[in-house]
Amino acid sequence: MERDVLGGKPCRAFSLVLLLALIAALTMTHPNLWASEASPGSHRRMASSLSNQGENETAEAGEEDDYMEDLLGESSGAGDTATAPAVDRKNFPLDYEGELVAHLWAPNDYDHEWHTTDRLDLKGWGDIGAIRMAGRFRLDYQDLEKDAKARTDLRELFATYQLRPSAVSYVDLTIGKKILYWGKGDEVRPIDRVCPEDLNALYFYNLNDRKTGRIGTFLDVQFTRRLRFEGFWSPYFEASQTPESGDYYEPALLRQLTGAGIGIDGEDEPDAWSADAGIGGRFMFSLFKADLALYAFHGYDPKPSYGIHRLGPDPYFGLPIVPQSINATYPRMTLFGADVERTLGAVVLRAEAAYQSRGAWFALDWQQDPTLLLETPRGNVEKDQLQYVVGLDKSDLFIRNLFFNLQLLGSHIFDHDPRMVASESQTGMTAYLRYAWLDSKLEIWYRYMLIFQDEDQRHHFEITYKPLSWAQAGIGAVAFDGGGDTTTFGQYADRDFVYAKMKLIF
Repeated sequence: MERDVLGGKPCRAFSLVLLLALIAALTMTHPNLWASEASPGSHRRMASSLSNQGENETAEAGEEDDYMEDLLGESSGAGDTATAPAVDRKNFPLDYEGELVAHLWAPNDYDHEWHTTDRLDLKGWGDIGAIRMAGRFRLDYQDLEKDAKARTDLRELFATYQLRPSAVSYVDLTIGKKILYWGKGDEVRPIDRVCPEDLNALYFYNLNDRKTGRIGTFLDVQFTRRLRFEGFWSPYFEASQTPESGDYYEPALLRQLTGAGIGIDGEDEPDAWSADAGIGGRFMFSLFKADLALYAFHGYDPKPSYGIHRLGPDPYFGLPIVPQSINATYPRMTLFGADVERTLGAVVLRAEAAYQSRGAWFALDWQQDPTLLLETPRGNVEKDQLQYVVGLDKSDLFIRNLFFNLQLLGSHIFDHDPRMVASESQTGMTAYLRYAWLDSKLEIWYRYMLIFQDEDQRHHFEITYKPLSWAQAGIGAVAFDGGGDTTTFGQYADRDFVYAKMKLIF
């Protein structure tokens, strides 16, 4: 399909100017930044300052979990990732690290325009006496929606004080806004439901990069080398950012409803400050050479549940069964989970499961039978749900530097109602293959996801080259397919796209 590369929206020029301006500013203010060498122990300091032991375990366990290297250390540890030169502490009071990622991409069928999705991600950390401080800031600019938008997000800002009582190894007490990383799965992690996410650019950033932190008090207790507890209490609710009507990733069901003249009313959110906005924790321990963890969370779900908000009378029968509007709510959620990881020779086995006893709402098929709304005016019902993931990793598969991950996914709705749109059980799989050569400067990977019942498929391919330790360029493509117009990936069958990207680390 022919495209006008030079005559597109002004956002492309903005993206280029922003990129050049940041490079120039960094070069002028820190002329030795790009050439400086890492000081001894700088990466160890960063790991201890930016993430606790649990996050490091998530990073080590998730070699396959990142499309690109994550500057904070909570993503892929495989391969030789691009690292920024260490900051000279004599010239700057804080350690910091950042990355700028710019995408230029074009849908195959959706429109004839080029689009841009760009992100500046900054992280800083340092010590004030015995208190460890860390923060993370993100600036997004993209034209995914009807109008180009720029958004900022203070993803993390917290202070940690460590105690060393005689009864335990240590106790970390943290106050502020912090991201939690739960589960062992690759990108699909049923347990990881605590933190809000930015779902507007869902297929450009992995799960860890989409998160933002929760405000609260966090406790990390290391009892022994094999027993640890993490808990938190959050008095503040923050909802995930989700695509709206008319956005690029607008859900097909939402588009159908608005197309039928059904309005969208304002969200029904809980009070931002609430004593019971969220509380949870996990116990981590080792048993028979396996790492296990038990989880529990109770609070408001950051992802919305949609239901009918207003009903009108049927013109013939006078019954209140004609939907006039829908809106989003954020129900109370109770979630229990467990995960396990075990190394068997050259293979790493992982599994996790999440049981939701409260807050899982499913739509009834009221579009086919409007009389269902006489009994359930919201058009949805609450059911218990089980979700699970079982997978394995293998490094150096057949040849050196070839990494492979395979996962089986599943879910089951208890006390299933045949009037529900969702199936009682659903299964699927994911696969991830990555190969690096030229001392990891050149890397190619492919990620595949399949939902068996709907024949839904997502393909994601990317090849990157790292000419310098602080720069990376790449090209890629994402394709969707499915058995229906409203299924998970089938609804985006006309949203296939190709892209080019540039990443700078400083």
